[in-house]
Amino acid sequence: MLHIKIQPTLMVLAFVLLPGCNHESETMPMTAPLTSELTAAEMRADLEQYHDSVVEASAYLESKRRDQSVDVTQTRDRLLARVSSKTTKQDFALLLKEFAASLKEGHSDAFSDVAPEVFPFSWPIGFLAVREGVMVANLNWLANNPGLKPGDLLVKVDGKPIEEFLQSRMAITTASTDHARRTIAVDQMHWSSLSTVELEFEQQDGSILNSIFHCLPGRVDYRNRDLKEFCTHSTVADKIVKIEIPSFIWNNDAFFAAATDEARDAVIDDAKSRIDDAFSAAADARGVILDLRNNEGGLELLSIYVAEHLVAGDFTYFEIERQDSALLRSRPGYQNMDRSEFGKRISQRPRNWLSFRHFEGDTYDGPLVVLINERCFSTTDNLCAFLRDVRPETKFVGMPTNGGTGEPAHVDTLTNSGARIQFCVSRVYSPNGRLIEGSGTLPDVRVERDRESAIRRQDPAMEAAIRILQD
Repeated sequence: MLHIKIQPTLMVLAFVLLPGCNHESETMPMTAPLTSELTAAEMRADLEQYHDSVVEASAYLESKRRDQSVDVTQTRDRLLARVSSKTTKQDFALLLKEFAASLKEGHSDAFSDVAPEVFPFSWPIGFLAVREGVMVANLNWLANNPGLKPGDLLVKVDGKPIEEFLQSRMAITTASTDHARRTIAVDQMHWSSLSTVELEFEQQDGSILNSIFHCLPGRVDYRNRDLKEFCTHSTVADKIVKIEIPSFIWNNDAFFAAATDEARDAVIDDAKSRIDDAFSAAADARGVILDLRNNEGGLELLSIYVAEHLVAGDFTYFEIERQDSALLRSRPGYQNMDRSEFGKRISQRPRNWLSFRHFEGDTYDGPLVVLINERCFSTTDNLCAFLRDVRPETKFVGMPTNGGTGEPAHVDTLTNSGARIQFCVSRVYSPNGRLIEGSGTLPDVRVERDRESAIRRQDPAMEAAIRILQD
C-alpha cells in the first residue's frame, strides 16, 4: 500500500504490485548493473545500514519479534557471514531479498541496482500449490511437451527434492504469514536464473518423467491476473448472487497523478458504479458470496466503498499509527508532516471524508459469505478484518489471508549499492483494535485446493459457500 496524504487524518493506501507479466507483456524490464564492483566491506556496510534502518523505523518490528520470532540482528549476522571477496553483485542482490523476506512482512522489499535481474528467465510451465504438493497447472507456453499433463506432481528441480527447492525460494519470498509465503513461492517458482532447467515429475499413473526444458525470456505470469474484469456479478444458485472482485487496482497512474481529492474520486467513479451495479443485482438475494480470492489489494477507497454497501452508518474502517522515527521524518514525503502525525493512533472514519462520493442507498444486510485465500493481501486484508469485526455474522470460506497491511515506504537508500529498502512504517488495527499484520483473517470453513478438483476445474470453496447460504 502506497501512502499519499489527502486530508489531515486521511491516508489512501494502495497495494504495491508484485512483479509479473501477462501475454501482452511477458518480459520484465531488466535493472541496469552498476559499472563498479562492490567490495565485501561495502556489502557488509550496507547490510549493517539495512539492519539499523529496520530497527529505527519499522512499524511492526516489536510484534514480529513477539509473534513470529523475527530477529533482524540474527539475520544481519547470518548474512554478514556469507559475504566474502567472492560474493558477486547478483549474490548480494539475493542477500538483500533474503533480508527483506526475513522481516515476514508482505510489503517488505529491496529494490537493487547492484546486479542484472536475478531471475531473467521463466520455466515454460506454470504450477499450483495443492494439498498433495505442487502440480502442473499451465502448459500453454510449453512448445515441445514430453508427455506432461495438468495434475502431474513436480518432485525434483535440478536433482533437488521439491520441498528443499521450495525452502530456498521461500527464503527470498516476502509474505506476512508462512502459509502465504509457500503459496506465493509456488506462484513464482518458475522464475529462473538459468536458461534451462531439469524437472522431474510423478505422473498421475505413478510413472516418473524427467526432462530438461528450455526457459522463456522474462517473467511469465501464468495466472493471467490482468485479464480479469474489475467487478462482476452472477447468480450461482437460487437467489444466491456471487460478486467477484479480483483486484482493487483501478487506473492507479491517473489516481496518484490527480491533484485534488475531487479529481481522485473522479478517476474511480466508474469503478464505484460497477460496485453499485453488482450490489444492486443482489438487492433481493437470499445470500451474497463476495469472492475476494487472489485479490492482492489496490486502492483503499474502493474497498471502503464495498464496505459502505455492507455496513450502514458512520463506521471506523481501521485505525492507523505511524512509527515516530527521525529517519522516517527525514524522508521525502514525510519531512513537512506535523509531529502530531507520528506516534498517534488515529481512527479512519470514511464517511467524514467529504470530498469523495459515498454510497447512500440501502445497504445489503442479508447473509454474506466471503471467499478468501492466501493471496488476499493489503487493502483486501483490511476489508476482511473490517467485516470480521463490524459484521460478525459474515462467514469466511477458503484459506487464511496473507495477513499483510500497513503503510509501506522507501525508508532508506543503502549507501554503497544504492538499493532502496521498503517496509511498513505504520501499524494498522481492525475496528476492534486487532493488529491485522501477521495474522489476517482465518476462515470459518477451511477449504484447501486439492489435485482432483483442480484438474476437473471444480471450485470446492464456492460449493461450500453455496451450501452455507442454502442451509
